[in-house]
Amino acid sequence: MPSNNYLRPNLSLFTPSFILPFTLRILHTSDWHLGHRLYERDRTAEHRAGLAWLLDTIEEQKVELLVVAGDIFDTMNPSNTARGLYYNFLGELQRTGCKAAVIVGGNHDSPSLLDAPAELMRHLNLHVVGGAKSDINDQVFLLDSGAAAGAKGENKGAVLVAAVPYLRDKDLKYSIAGESPEDRKQRMRAAILTHYQEIGTAVETLRGDIKVPILATGHLFAAGSEDAEDKASHIYLADKNNIEAGQFPASFDYVALGHIHQAQRVGGRENVRYSGSLVPLTFGEARQPQSVCVFDLSEAGQDIEVQKITLPRFRELKSIRGTAEEVLAELRTLTLVEKASESSQLAPWVEVRVETAHPLPLLREELQAVITSGATAGESLRPEILRTSLVRPDTAAASPQLITRNLSELDPEDVFHQLCHNGDAAEEREDYDDLLTSFRELRNWMNETEAAAE
Repeated sequence: MPSNNYLRPNLSLFTPSFILPFTLRILHTSDWHLGHRLYERDRTAEHRAGLAWLLDTIEEQKVELLVVAGDIFDTMNPSNTARGLYYNFLGELQRTGCKAAVIVGGNHDSPSLLDAPAELMRHLNLHVVGGAKSDINDQVFLLDSGAAAGAKGENKGAVLVAAVPYLRDKDLKYSIAGESPEDRKQRMRAAILTHYQEIGTAVETLRGDIKVPILATGHLFAAGSEDAEDKASHIYLADKNNIEAGQFPASFDYVALGHIHQAQRVGGRENVRYSGSLVPLTFGEARQPQSVCVFDLSEAGQDIEVQKITLPRFRELKSIRGTAEEVLAELRTLTLVEKASESSQLAPWVEVRVETAHPLPLLREELQAVITSGATAGESLRPEILRTSLVRPDTAAASPQLITRNLSELDPEDVFHQLCHNGDAAEEREDYDDLLTSFRELRNWMNETEAAAE
């Protein structure tokens, strides 16, 4: 990497009279979730392969700026292994042609954990904003390409970054005692919008008449976004009714979003995007490819052309569903296909849902027998069944009713739903949305408290 003048947190160094247009190639990624476990299975091998691919892509695409839009880790107190993946990646990044990186925290990240080495990171051209700052100007940064390249003042280019991390309840301060749930929703939406308006004003004031391009980040569920059906991504009270694509300041030339794991444009806008996650976190997410966004930024107001680069699938996540006979037949086929295939580096993981009106006590043994009989001794890539559940055939088409489910398969919100409804549909309880909101707020508070105590 070039000298650390490339990333300049000191805004007084911005000298508009010397800024000329230039082209900066940017890679936008998010939602790495390092340390994630799928039904207690470790994902380190997949994350290591994904980060290695990301480094190769940065070099191949000649990326100069890396933007990571939140959820670097899966928990607020990640394991040493997860932290090692993060810091090793940043170390390897120094050996590429990438000049700088901007990293913001997500709802799964501990702001204090990310911010702790921020001063050191800045000397390596890595700028980290783990949590919202009391002075919003501390979230605005100038990236000066001329200084990085060792150029004289007559040949400089720059881009301004409005680094917005996940905005926590204490950052938004939208709640007032005694107000109704609908009033809280409206106040929360207004608080999110206000934060973006304020940071938009800050960057616009800074650049003045010199139309330097502006790149912004965010980690939230933007209105109109779509996520995998088996992933609950609503992190704010208003859920899908948060800020809309058209409500981001018009001066933002590109908005790099995180939190939704499915790559997509927001509101049909090419320059407001979710990049998608590094690896699929659920079997539902595995139905869509993972990707990163690469684009060139040269001047304010330009039309952005985004190239989506699909990640290879380092481990296949397969879902098999049907009667016992259908499941066994498909599993036999899968075992043979995976035995002949060399597309994945790691053994595939499988979830099985069997439609039956009666218990099948020997089901697991039968499924394992199919895998064992279809693989040779010592073969490392044979499928592994992570999850087996039974559903009643008369309800399978609409809302599957589980007969049996392992404790490791349960999500806290699934348990909360069952306790609130005793198997009834959520819409039959009018106060469920409010109860769920309170439950999520308590979980976030508990996670933050536990992280702070470590």
